[in-house]
Amino acid sequence: MLIDIAQNAVYGIVSGGILLLAAIGFSMVYRIEGFLNISHAELLTVGAYIAVLFNVFLHLNLVLASILSIIITAFIGLLIAKKLFSPIRKFGPLILLITSVGVAFAMHGITEFVAGPNIRTYNVKIPMAIKIGGYPFVSSNEIIIIVIAICSALFLHLVLTRTKLGTAFRAMASNFDLARVKGIDTDRMSTYVWLYASGMAALAGVLLGLVTRIDTDLGWDQILIIMSATILGGLGKIYGVMVGALVIGLAMDLGILVLPSSYRPAIALGIIIVILLVKPSGIFGGEY
Repeated sequence: MLIDIAQNAVYGIVSGGILLLAAIGFSMVYRIEGFLNISHAELLTVGAYIAVLFNVFLHLNLVLASILSIIITAFIGLLIAKKLFSPIRKFGPLILLITSVGVAFAMHGITEFVAGPNIRTYNVKIPMAIKIGGYPFVSSNEIIIIVIAICSALFLHLVLTRTKLGTAFRAMASNFDLARVKGIDTDRMSTYVWLYASGMAALAGVLLGLVTRIDTDLGWDQILIIMSATILGGLGKIYGVMVGALVIGLAMDLGILVLPSSYRPAIALGIIIVILLVKPSGIFGGEY
C-alpha cells in the first residue's frame, strides 16, 4: 500500500509539473488580456503533433523536435492572438471568451483533419525505471519532466523579479492603463506574453506525449484541469497557479487509489466546484 501511495505521488508530481507549464501561460494571458482563453489547451495538441512531425516523420531527435515545436507553436499562438483576439479586444472579455471557444473548436477540427485519427507516439527508447524494493518507482522520462518543470518555474521567477521585462509585466498586470501611460510598450509586452504562453503550452503538450497517448483530444481533455489549477491558485496569480497545478496533479493521481482512473478529470472538476463555493478568489494569496 505504501509503495502504491509513493508511486502515485510521483505520478502526481509529474502530472502537476506538466500542468504547471500549461497553466502558467493560461494564467499570464488572463492577467494581461483579461479573458479566459479556452483555445490555449489546443496549443498543447499542436505542440505535440509538431514534435511528432519532426521526430517521427523527419527523424530528428526528440530534443531538437521539441525545440522546433515550441518555437513554431509560439508563433502560431501569437498569430491567433493578433489576427483573431486583438481586433475584438474592444468588445470586452465575454466576447473574447466566446471567440476563444470557437477558436478551440476550429483548431481541434483542423488538427484532426491534418493529423488523422491515429494515435501517435514519439520515436524514443523505452525509458529506464528506477526500482525500489523491486517495484518500478520513477522512470527517466518522469525525472526529466520534473526537472524541466522546476527549471521553468525558476526561470519565470527570475524573469519576473530580476528583469525589466518582468517589471513591465507586473506593472501591466497591476494596472494596464496606468502602465501604458507610464510609457510601457503594452503591445510589445502582450506579444512577449503570447509567445511565452504558447511556447509553454507546446512544451506541456510534448511532455504530456511522453507519458500518455498523442491524439487529437490531447489538449481538449486538459482544459478543465488547466482551469482548475488556475482557479485553485487564484485567477492571474502566477505563483499561486504553480502551487495549484501541483496540488491538482497530486489530488488526481492519489485520488485514483480509491476511484477509477477515468475519474481523474472529475477530481479536478470537483476541486473547481469546492473552491468556487468556499473561496472564489482562490486559496493562495499574493499578488502574483
